Amino acid sequence: MDLSDIWQENKRFITTVGAGLLVFMIGWMIVDGMYMSDIQSVDRSNRRDRAKLKDPMFTSADRSLARDENEELNTRYDTILDVAAFQPRPEFRLDQANVKAQDVYANAIESVRDRLRNLASRKRAFLPEGLDIDMLKTRNIDALERNLHAIDLLDRAVEMALEAGVKQIRSVDISLDPAFRSRRGLGAIEKTQVTIDTVSTAEAIAVWILMCETPRPGDPEASVRLQALPIQSVDARRAASKSDEVRTRVTFLVVRVNEIEDPDATDA
Repeated sequence: MDLSDIWQENKRFITTVGAGLLVFMIGWMIVDGMYMSDIQSVDRSNRRDRAKLKDPMFTSADRSLARDENEELNTRYDTILDVAAFQPRPEFRLDQANVKAQDVYANAIESVRDRLRNLASRKRAFLPEGLDIDMLKTRNIDALERNLHAIDLLDRAVEMALEAGVKQIRSVDISLDPAFRSRRGLGAIEKTQVTIDTVSTAEAIAVWILMCETPRPGDPEASVRLQALPIQSVDARRAASKSDEVRTRVTFLVVRVNEIEDPDATDA
């Protein structure tokens, strides 16, 4: 069988295969012309990156510098934490040896009530009955601790108010951070509000606020001024009783810094 016979018998097949090959070659040339330079560029980049990975990216000096910077950041964090976070006095801590948490809480409230009532009597000032503090009936240690710290701040703030010449404490309110009972849980910064409603002269209020914001940590006789008491808001307006007095609502914050678990660290 010669080529003429093969062609006649397989003409359609040969034509189809030839056309397909021609289309393939044309497509290949188009792709090569349009994209081959990009593919080669990416390939060269990958080879360079693989070559770089063979060599250490950081020297021992780099690691030493990073370690020093990390230690410095930790030191600064601890310093900021000491300034920002409320530091309760020993009698307002629940970790007292051989004393139940409920007893520490109850003893602290009675002690604060007695001390401030005596001070108010000497200063001829008015305090609300029982300092407007309702005794908690709970065994929730976290709730007791947060209220105990709020009472510590209240004790400091009211004592400074009386020393500054504030003549009337109308009411007191303690409000835990809303997130404390939220299903979402607490964030890194937790803020308990302690609001004190007063009536006195503007001068006495100004002196009081200045005392609250000016710590005297080195003075053993001024334990109420171990640290500044953060103030969230001050609402002052003229009192209805006397023209030379102002009614002032001051909201203090008991700031608590919580440790938040790193999800990446947990996964690792």
